Amino acid sequence: MDGNAKKTLKLSEALHDKEPGFRSAGNVDFLRFLMWLVLIMLAVRAFAFEPVRVEGPSMQNTLQNGERCFVEKIGYLFASPKQGDIVIIHFPGRENEAFVKRIVATAGQTVEVRKVSNEASSSGAVMRVYVDGEPLDESAYEDTMLIDSITRYNRITCEGAEDGVFTVPEGCIFVMGDHRTNSQDSRVVGAIPLSYVIGRVHGVVFPFKNIRKVS
Repeated sequence: MDGNAKKTLKLSEALHDKEPGFRSAGNVDFLRFLMWLVLIMLAVRAFAFEPVRVEGPSMQNTLQNGERCFVEKIGYLFASPKQGDIVIIHFPGRENEAFVKRIVATAGQTVEVRKVSNEASSSGAVMRVYVDGEPLDESAYEDTMLIDSITRYNRITCEGAEDGVFTVPEGCIFVMGDHRTNSQDSRVVGAIPLSYVIGRVHGVVFPFKNIRKVS
């Protein structure tokens, strides 16, 4: 393109910019772009990923009150929640609230909280979770669990429990907080239907100084 052609093009663009119709069309296109951008962001938040704020101490010290977690919602479309996952859920009857807990048992498994002897404990006993009659392996996260008092470790009292033993119904999970002595969870509210699982927590994204992966 020679110099004269370039000057003609710039002059034409300048004239168009002064036309009200041209400016209106440009504004409409920009508003459409913003609308689609907002819709895409809302869709991603609703169906794929979402930051969720931790409320309360029930998952200490794995998760701290006020931290924001990265919650992924897609994985459970292709695979079922599994034992050990940290999940965001609703409680039955409290569908407008979201809670963060850890899965300790899945459908068909039996869960029990037992007091077992332990010579290393000053009281001679500690509380342990048993799944299908065996001690639950919590070695992957026990270093971040917070238990204030071994004598205040509540047993299972929810509807359906027999002598403290609960069998998880089909299509449900059984959850507990890592802060076992300060957590309202399935021990009281019962099993959580899979339809009440919002997504899985993979890590902390805020405050930035606390960014980390959790398991």
